[in-house]
Amino acid sequence: MKEIKSINRPLIIIGLAIVFLIGMSYIPDGITVFGIEIKKVNILEDLRYDDADKNLEEKEITADSIQSFNDNDRNVNLASISLSTSLNFSESLVFFIENEYEKFDNVTTHNPPTFKNHPLEGNLGQLKYFFDALDNSKKSQVRVAHFGDSALEGDLVTAYLRNKFQQKFGGKGVGFLPITSEDINFRETTKIRFSDDWTTASITGSNPDNIPVGITGKAFLNSEGSWVKYEAIPKFRTVRNFDIAKIFYGNANANSIIKYSLDNTAEKSISLVAGNGVKEFAIEHKNAKSLKLIFPAAKSAYFYGVSLESKTGVCIDNFPLRGNSGVDLKKIPKDILTQFDSLLNYKLVILEFGLNILSGRKTNFNKYEKDMIEVVNEFKELFPQTSFLLIGVHDKCIKRRRDFITDPAIKKLVRTQKRIAEKTNIAFWNLFEAMGGENSMADWVNANPPLAYSDYIHFNTLGTKEEAEMLFKTIMDAKN
Repeated sequence: MKEIKSINRPLIIIGLAIVFLIGMSYIPDGITVFGIEIKKVNILEDLRYDDADKNLEEKEITADSIQSFNDNDRNVNLASISLSTSLNFSESLVFFIENEYEKFDNVTTHNPPTFKNHPLEGNLGQLKYFFDALDNSKKSQVRVAHFGDSALEGDLVTAYLRNKFQQKFGGKGVGFLPITSEDINFRETTKIRFSDDWTTASITGSNPDNIPVGITGKAFLNSEGSWVKYEAIPKFRTVRNFDIAKIFYGNANANSIIKYSLDNTAEKSISLVAGNGVKEFAIEHKNAKSLKLIFPAAKSAYFYGVSLESKTGVCIDNFPLRGNSGVDLKKIPKDILTQFDSLLNYKLVILEFGLNILSGRKTNFNKYEKDMIEVVNEFKELFPQTSFLLIGVHDKCIKRRRDFITDPAIKKLVRTQKRIAEKTNIAFWNLFEAMGGENSMADWVNANPPLAYSDYIHFNTLGTKEEAEMLFKTIMDAKN
């Protein structure tokens, strides 16, 4: 009898677990225990489809941010993970096989994505600073700052956009680079290596000493003997080499020095200028391919990054903020941004955020709208001779039974972002419509070759190339 009870005990535990999970699916949003929000575990989601789902974008519920997609999983196929637990094993297996067959077969059964070539909207007159600068690109540098969330990490989107502009208007070099970075394993334009003894202060992480961060939202502190090396990758002709390397820093000691080597030549030393405020040191070397910096004395300054560039043509800086909605840009000190603009003279700032504000059924974007309006207005004040372009969020699909459909919150978020552009009087690009509109992410995932990952959220490398080419054409159409 005891043996029978021990055999049944696992079944009882499993049954209780299932009952518990089903019960968790009925917990209302916003419930907290000891200050910790209890997340709903909805294992029956694929079995439920009611009118509330159809009209979700009209609901008003509190918005939160979510953790960004883990870049270590960018190449992992998530199709099998997204299968509903309500499907039995045989149904799941058939669905998985069909999904993979359709995706990787030489002749896809899916229609290719439909690009709508959606034009820029909003105040196109505010783009005059950028357009006028492009007309003089052969005589002076035209600098662009591209801010965004984790979708921009690895220089994604920015790399292809930079390539298009540099091919047409001249310029070379990848632009601004951090001292250390989390995206070095999939960055396609620059190989970055660094010692493991750097300390980072960040607007999205730790900064207990309130160190003034730079335009990337970060500041880097060296240890004795710290180093960093940048090597150009020959994927794009225009970033295979550079003519100028600029080092940005602040709060240097009176005797601070840096040693540097270009193209593995003999090391040279430079003395940093002491004092507060953002400063730069420029090293000119025609057609250089690599730069190594060595920092002999510990904490000799706050280091903000390096720029590899040329004197003329277009330079586009890639500024990703992992897991961020864009509102944390307010945490960068105003005087720091003003000083960077005085050194870099930006003619266009692109803001591309949004996905990280989405969380479950939460669709109240009122606070996000208010915060982003403050961000844009502050940046316009600090960058007075600069054009601004806000890019709306792209499509994101969720699973309903066997189909993947647009997350109902997406369209409301796009409308919110369009309002942000209208209220701040800047230009707006509706990427959601440009990529095909409703349910278009499913078409991008199932394209042959695929343009997005099987999480139905993120573009892959080919997808970021498509976005960049659409954006370039759209901007050129507005200029002409």
